[in-house]
Amino acid sequence: MKALQLIIAFFLRQLPSFSRIGYWVRRFGFEPLKLDARDQTWLVTGASGGLGAEIARAGAIGGADVIAVARSRDKLEAFAATATSGRGEVVLERVDCANMAALRALADRLAGRKIDVLVNNVGILPTEHALTDEGFEQAYATNLLGHYVLTEALIANGVLQSGSLVVSMSSGGMYNVPLLPEALNATTAADFNGDRQYALHKRAQVVLTDLWRERHRDNGIVFLVAHPGWADTPGVATSLPTFRRILGPLLRSTREGVDTVLWLIARRPRTGQERIWFDRAARPVHVSEATRTASKPPQTLQDLLQHDAAR
Repeated sequence: MKALQLIIAFFLRQLPSFSRIGYWVRRFGFEPLKLDARDQTWLVTGASGGLGAEIARAGAIGGADVIAVARSRDKLEAFAATATSGRGEVVLERVDCANMAALRALADRLAGRKIDVLVNNVGILPTEHALTDEGFEQAYATNLLGHYVLTEALIANGVLQSGSLVVSMSSGGMYNVPLLPEALNATTAADFNGDRQYALHKRAQVVLTDLWRERHRDNGIVFLVAHPGWADTPGVATSLPTFRRILGPLLRSTREGVDTVLWLIARRPRTGQERIWFDRAARPVHVSEATRTASKPPQTLQDLLQHDAAR
């Protein structure tokens, strides 16, 4: 009951900021976004719908060659039909982002190219427990481990180089949990709670961005993490129908949800650790003292991901 009360209090407290209300208020201070992505190559995961499709489409319209990655061929082709007016080429890559072997194969296919922008966008909020063929809990594999494996493989293959930008899409839900590396991969149904797992993965994304920034500080790659606020996406409609029904028109559009990511790509701002970008500003990663106390140090997260990636 106490946990439920804390969650309700969080939603009520963040409603003015994370909803469309916050975006509409803040946008009056925004400069016009001029996205010139000519001569760039973007790779966007989860690009067949929702926020990922919006980012990939904006890249193509801005002149970038876009590698759109998703699991469903039909959805990818439907997305491509909406991006044909762009100046850039759209390449479709049908890849299951919960499958580490498939992600490494993608990185191998891209060897010899340079990716200017990688957007680790793909994410799921499942309501039922499931394991992948490789033995990982599906949401963990999709939301976190897959991001790590793909990014590291692209760096190892020289596809991400000095000047490349990596943006990971987190969520405001991460404000409800601390870093708990031991709970990220819930391999049994008894340990699984979809909402909590999603929040834990999104918290870990923020920590992982700092770890990447430190680990690769000498190679010129920029690592940033953002969250979109509460946007009306197919994933929200499927996984959070009650939430969507209650908030309705207060949810942000997908274009409003990706505004900060597109602004980050256009502006390439630099910031120190312990920040998440939201509505074009670097925000604190904690709003409660309760989330500052991690069960284990951040390096434990990197050790976990390295171990699981090597399986």
